[in-house]
Amino acid sequence: MTETSRRLLIVDDHPVVLYGLRFLLEKKPSFVICGEAVDSASARAQAEALQPDYIILDLVLGGRDGIELLQDLLALAPSARILVYSSQNEWSFARRSVKAGAKGYVAKSEGLPIVAHALDVIAAGGTFVSDAVRQRLMEAFATDAAELERTSIDQLSNREMQVLRMIGEGHSSREIARELGISAKTIGTYYERIKVKLRLDRFRDLEILARDHVMGRDPA
Repeated sequence: MTETSRRLLIVDDHPVVLYGLRFLLEKKPSFVICGEAVDSASARAQAEALQPDYIILDLVLGGRDGIELLQDLLALAPSARILVYSSQNEWSFARRSVKAGAKGYVAKSEGLPIVAHALDVIAAGGTFVSDAVRQRLMEAFATDAAELERTSIDQLSNREMQVLRMIGEGHSSREIARELGISAKTIGTYYERIKVKLRLDRFRDLEILARDHVMGRDPA
């Protein structure tokens, strides 16, 4: 590690992704991997102990939502710049990630070379999102904000988005309740809130929308 090397923590539970990131960063002497974490608990512990300059974060670790983890990592390592590298729907989660404090978002479908470029952009003081997301953000500015909010899943809270994703992944109400540590009754309340916000009449409609969301087919 050189005096100018930036210390980087990788948080991802996929061995192939970890291998690929290590291989990529070995070619960038300006970055050095100071730690790796495969679950949220070890990510929090390492962020606090290592105080990395940068964190590459997958939003889904063992089925759990990562926006809250992102915020936790920033609280534990306030000077860290976080790049989200995730398979989650890019349009929905890039904005949520940046709003939560991330400095960039790269969809795993874009490949590893984009990660290297994104890190350079962030290191230079910028924020990185794909050209497609940037274009849609510009289009959103030209759209009536109230109408956009009324018809978009972006009006859901982070926890409601987490429940929506788990529905789309095929989890039962009991499984979702157990995973999130809340009661089945509370899960039912979340279902009703989501249906009201998205103007859905039936739970079946919610299941279809949730599945489309997980598959990256969110409505424009």
